[in-house]
Amino acid sequence: MSTEGVTTRPRGRPRRAGTAQAIVEATLALLAECGFQATTVDAIAKRAGVSKNTIYRRWPSKEELIADALDRLTRPELHVSESASVYEILREHARDIARIVADPQVRRILPDMLGELQRNRAFAVTFAERLLRPRRAAIIDSLRQAIAGGELRRDADVELIADLLAGPPFLRVLFPYDVPEMAEHDADVLVDTIWQGLTSPD
Repeated sequence: MSTEGVTTRPRGRPRRAGTAQAIVEATLALLAECGFQATTVDAIAKRAGVSKNTIYRRWPSKEELIADALDRLTRPELHVSESASVYEILREHARDIARIVADPQVRRILPDMLGELQRNRAFAVTFAERLLRPRRAAIIDSLRQAIAGGELRRDADVELIADLLAGPPFLRVLFPYDVPEMAEHDADVLVDTIWQGLTSPD
């Protein structure tokens, strides 16, 4: 019997379109509602309408799944060209952090998440590798290039500058009482304040 022109279906059940997105959305919703500890793989599977095996085929652990979900939720939306100055890069980075921490879902998730990072080393390592190090490294690299190009003072502490850009927005999330939310204008003021020290003569 000729099989010419006959297409064969791959073995196994085909993956449902949008399954990964449904799992991520369920994970974020549970984190916001219940916190890290109650956001189990069982609970995620039930909320997303999938099996646990479906989740484990995509993510090897709960920590990996949560880190991936948080990465998608807080992914930067920088709007700078390749020719942008280091000042423009810093300003957009600060604005993006302000946008992220102003997100209602982020504000519900973040306080519990920061506590979990102190208690759970496996999650802390995954979180750092997936979210923190790549974003921090990109800013530090831009600062080092600016120093090498003579845009910034040679003794500028790039590690400290990266911390200064992120510190105030997170502080306002953790201590929200009587403190206004971080807005784009506040991010601009923060960068201008840091910039005055960066460009001061040696």
